[in-house]
Amino acid sequence: MPMTDTARNQITIILATGNCDKVRELRPLLENISPLFRVFALHEIGTDVEIEETEATLEGNALLKARAIFDLLAERFPFMIALADDTGLEVESLNGAPGVYSARYAPMHAGESPTYKDNVNHLLHSMNGIANRTARFRSVLALKGSLPSLQGPFLFEETADGVVHGSITLEPKGDAGFGYDPVFLVDSTGKTYSEMSMAEKNALSHRSLAVQQAIVALKDILAGHSIPLTDTNASL
Repeated sequence: MPMTDTARNQITIILATGNCDKVRELRPLLENISPLFRVFALHEIGTDVEIEETEATLEGNALLKARAIFDLLAERFPFMIALADDTGLEVESLNGAPGVYSARYAPMHAGESPTYKDNVNHLLHSMNGIANRTARFRSVLALKGSLPSLQGPFLFEETADGVVHGSITLEPKGDAGFGYDPVFLVDSTGKTYSEMSMAEKNALSHRSLAVQQAIVALKDILAGHSIPLTDTNASL
């Protein structure tokens, strides 16, 4: 198969999340990898599915979601990458909690899901009177894909992670961001995520660090199978 034929195959990246805030952060980090890549959120391809996070680790949940979306959409997209993440806020004085339960940390009645505000308020309440407020935000990205090569399509799985160290504030600060952003003070900046612009946050966040690692791993995979990041009509 000529390399130009391989290069012209479009590769679709599906963001395996229904969380619009995550999509808003992930898309600009991914869309400039290569002109061969197209980035879509689930709702943009008419897919509405909620995958229950049943694993005990961030890695397990990220892989669970990436595999489920890949299996669901592989027939529609011959060459595709399903990308999922799971993110946890790990507080030292709470023995790593909320961790894998960060999105559902606040206790709720059966059938109800906590809001961002519920989780933040429960965290601050749990830390009332605690002097040690050291914490870290950790994201794990999982990719499962099918890509073209001179030897034919091949499957792969990869994970990448990013960590940012900080502390929990005594009260929310800032209006931007989502989740625990108003109470996570980043060590390197002295600001909470919510006090940063999207550009500032994307330059240093746990999720952006994980994406950067994933991009390096993806480029290595492509190079290992002689797949160029450009075609004859576009350049990176």
